[in-house]
Amino acid sequence: MLRPFLIIGVGGSGGKTLRGITYQLQLKLQQIGWKSGIPAAWQFLHFDTPTAQDGADFAIPFLPPQQYRGLVSTGATYNTVYKSIEGAHSSNQRVHLDIQRQLPNPQFVKVDVTKGAGQFRAVGRAVALSSTKEIATAARAAIGRLGDASALAELRTLGQLLKARGEGGDGSPTVIAISSVAGGSGAGQFLDIIEVVKSTAKQHPWSNQFFSILYAPDVFDQLNVSAGMPGNALGAIAETMNGFWTNTPSESTLELLKNQGVAPSYGDAMDRVGAAYPFVVGRSNSKVTFEDQSAVYNAVATSLTAWITDERVQDDMIAYSSGNWQARVGANVLMDASGLASPVHHSPPFSSMGFGRVTLGRDRFLEYSAERLARSVIERMLRAHSESDPLFAQKTEREWIESGADKSYQRFLTDLQLNEETESHNQVIDALRADDTVAQIKAELDYGVGQRLTADGGFDKSGGLDLSVWTDRMVNAYAVRAPELLERDQRARQARLDDWTKRMPSEILHTVARYVSDVGLPVTVAMLSRLDRTLRAAAEGLEAEAHQREEWVRSLRSLVADELAKAPNQNSIRPDQDVVTYGIERLTQALEWASEARLRESAGKLVGELRTEFFAPLRAHLDGAAQALRQRVGDRQTSDERENEFQFWPTRSDSTVPRKYEPAPNERLLVDFRKYPAEFERLVSASVEGAGVKYQDAILAVMTDLLVGQPPATVRDGDGSSWSLIANTRTWKASVTADPETSYAPQAPHFRMEADPETYLERARLWMRREGMPFQAYISEDLLNFFDETAITPDVFAERRDRYREQLQAALGASEPLVKLNPALLRAVHDKAVNEETSLVISSIPFREGTEMHSVTKSVLGQLGFWDDATSDGWFRDAKVDGIEVFAMSGFPYQPIVMDSVMEPIARGWLAQSGTQDSRQAFWQFKRARLLGEAIPADQRVIASMIRGWYVAKTLNRLGVDTQHGERGPKLSVWDAASRRVADFPHPLLSARNAQPQDYPGAVMQSLTIALALCQVDGTLAPLDAYKTLTSLGGEQGAPAPALTEWLQHGRIDKGAPEPKAERAGRAGGALADRQQAVRTYLASELERFRTDVVEQDDHVSVYDYPVTWELREQIVEALEGLLSTVMATRSDDVGV
Repeated sequence: MLRPFLIIGVGGSGGKTLRGITYQLQLKLQQIGWKSGIPAAWQFLHFDTPTAQDGADFAIPFLPPQQYRGLVSTGATYNTVYKSIEGAHSSNQRVHLDIQRQLPNPQFVKVDVTKGAGQFRAVGRAVALSSTKEIATAARAAIGRLGDASALAELRTLGQLLKARGEGGDGSPTVIAISSVAGGSGAGQFLDIIEVVKSTAKQHPWSNQFFSILYAPDVFDQLNVSAGMPGNALGAIAETMNGFWTNTPSESTLELLKNQGVAPSYGDAMDRVGAAYPFVVGRSNSKVTFEDQSAVYNAVATSLTAWITDERVQDDMIAYSSGNWQARVGANVLMDASGLASPVHHSPPFSSMGFGRVTLGRDRFLEYSAERLARSVIERMLRAHSESDPLFAQKTEREWIESGADKSYQRFLTDLQLNEETESHNQVIDALRADDTVAQIKAELDYGVGQRLTADGGFDKSGGLDLSVWTDRMVNAYAVRAPELLERDQRARQARLDDWTKRMPSEILHTVARYVSDVGLPVTVAMLSRLDRTLRAAAEGLEAEAHQREEWVRSLRSLVADELAKAPNQNSIRPDQDVVTYGIERLTQALEWASEARLRESAGKLVGELRTEFFAPLRAHLDGAAQALRQRVGDRQTSDERENEFQFWPTRSDSTVPRKYEPAPNERLLVDFRKYPAEFERLVSASVEGAGVKYQDAILAVMTDLLVGQPPATVRDGDGSSWSLIANTRTWKASVTADPETSYAPQAPHFRMEADPETYLERARLWMRREGMPFQAYISEDLLNFFDETAITPDVFAERRDRYREQLQAALGASEPLVKLNPALLRAVHDKAVNEETSLVISSIPFREGTEMHSVTKSVLGQLGFWDDATSDGWFRDAKVDGIEVFAMSGFPYQPIVMDSVMEPIARGWLAQSGTQDSRQAFWQFKRARLLGEAIPADQRVIASMIRGWYVAKTLNRLGVDTQHGERGPKLSVWDAASRRVADFPHPLLSARNAQPQDYPGAVMQSLTIALALCQVDGTLAPLDAYKTLTSLGGEQGAPAPALTEWLQHGRIDKGAPEPKAERAGRAGGALADRQQAVRTYLASELERFRTDVVEQDDHVSVYDYPVTWELREQIVEALEGLLSTVMATRSDDVGV
């Protein structure tokens, strides 16, 4: 089954990688038809110093706000950070000064921490230490979410779609922390953040199995603002090495964590500070070099997406790290000539991984197509009026807009169903008229009046009545019946009016949207301005027509009399005479006039209100949206402050592909990216019904479909797959009713037309992924379908197969670990060659045994030496994939000395900045973030040996100092028995100012980091010789120091070594006891002097002015006391047999 994941980005680099991963995951999941977003079992947390996410130079969208944790509150300063830490620990006097010493002096930190750590990793660490409680809270919540039963069930459902095993396997989460070692925030924070997260999950075995991906400083070579990066990288690498080999941090470190409610526990063999599996990723290897940091982030993000979504990769990565990491190290397996750690107890700290990929590139094509569609519809909206004259050589822009409005306005008015310009155009009143009801009430009046007139009687002997009597009877009958009939008509008209006001706003907005797509926003806004005048005139005309019909009704008596006057004998008009029928017809006509008058009165008010309360704000909104959209596409930054790349999106007629779609150096495409324009145009044409539709015709139809969307009333709330160009976010409610004496409470409408190009980009993606669309079928095509011999012709299959073979070979060749190694140092330190024993982890290969594609794949793997009969068959499994990911894992962990990606930028920076005391101080200021004992790049046994070796060398007169170098400070050396010559410590030493004698031990130990970098300059391990000499002189803890014991027992020294001074070590010709006493006296005086000069600092001296050796006071006291004990325990030589 698929595993849960917790991916933690620390600092800017980590955050950008997280953005890349979530973006790639969304594309991947949408591509396979998963509609539920990123599963809850895959959690992402980004920790950084700034209050708000930064990294606007990275084109991919920012993370959702809930995934970002800015560790500094709004308005905070570094002084706020400092006081929150220092004050929390002020009561613990034992470690209070140690804690202060680790924090940058607030008097000299001129950094706005709400914006970042200012390229000072010690500042970054301080920020993290002030927020450990918040970090732990976020981690607990994320771990809780990814382990929730519903989250795991959702993950199993997704696994079924990806053809992963439904059950079985280890369901423990994989935790990966991603950071840079060269910045300020991330480089200073990642170790502590890892420790805090680990502490929240200590009850789980997987808490000691974290991965980290650390970007090497060469990733940032192109920035040209890297003055602080070498020092940051040096400090981060040294502290990571020290933590990797430490299972019990210092008391002050534990206090810093515990006081904030975090409960770390240490001491077990599996414990260490930092990740169990640190991977360094650089910008290049021996085969490929990435263009810039963004390209590296994208490559890592793409591969980690495969790790997250591919069960095979997950299993193999765990097997590699938990098994191979330990199986391939040890003194009997992997040589380590660095002398930095005991090969018996520790492995080298760093590994590396590289990435190769062969893919259909459908995700890349999806983005190309989305950008091309989005830009096409945006430019259509903004510039449709000038497409034929983009430079306005023929007309001015205003003339083109007015010309477009002239051509389309009458059609626009009619399509809006609002044409009331003449008596022959009655779209509104026809829509509101209740025709059936009007016909019915007219018929009822006709019948009712006829019946009543006959029933009333009073006829003369000829069966007739006088004209005046008939007139009175008819008018009175109308007066009696008309009100009730008109009331029924009013109720029916009210129903029509309610239906119209409910239905038409959506239809109007949909129609306006179609015209925006057809003629563009400027022309549509111009037509809406004309519509204002038209609707004003229509409202006034309807009101006049209503008054006219009311006048006609008021003349009913005369009209009836006129009809009756046509009788031959006006004094006796019989009921069966035609004039009576004509008179009754006048009554029904009057009823219709009354109905029409009220109809026009309602329609006039409706049109007037529609003009002022609906169309006026709509016109203003669309005009504003056009201006906002025009500004957004031209802005330097997007709405979330990323660099705006709209001008580089492909256009509707582009036949070229932007450079960003070129594959990365380690990526190989089965479909050449240069074919994207032709593929796009083919799919656009196929998306429109009809055979042989030309692209230029089809793209217009596609743009309209994409741009207009659905009528607002049919858009489903919460469903991102449906949209309307002009959303009606609050419904318009008219006050008009069919009853002129009453009205409704009106409600003003709210409209929303998106003015962010990113919105149209996302809609383009959604449109292409609609089921049944040619784009969807193309984008979701996987490798099995692509190579389906039953669905493609033999020549097409052969072409695809041959390209696959070539591209797979290239991808495998480019996938060596992404770190530039120094071949000479790799041989000197580990006795290995570049790419020796490289391990491959390959994502699921979907080709079944017996198929030609299986044979081709196996053949390529075999030719390149990657096929293993015992394991490689497991790479093939059923899976819905459009590519094959290759992870190349270094065959063994390295010491960082061999990594030019790490050490070359550090060495370059040191050589450039080490010439003066000021430049050295700037190089190192606020770069080391821990006490020196936790920042020396060696394991604790070696550190103890070196410290003992310093005092043994001093006792035996093997140290040398040359103080004649001015700004470069003292040059220290030690006589090396192995080479029988003097071995120099780095010169100048890594020290803020020129070191004083009492501070030589600390300055020398701190400078071990510089010795590592100087190995890269020298191309050999010679810069480490002095430190190896100290280790040799110091010997093992609790055991006799060999050179000192030889001197004590026999008075002998190594050939060529300086003669010990008698006042320190006694005389060669003296007795053992004499030499013991001399050495004891000297070491005791050294211990006393050390306590006086270094340990016991005056209360008035700032902790920041203490010598650096003060940070090693406990280790030095222990070393001196141990040597005193060893000296006095030395006995005369006894062979023991």
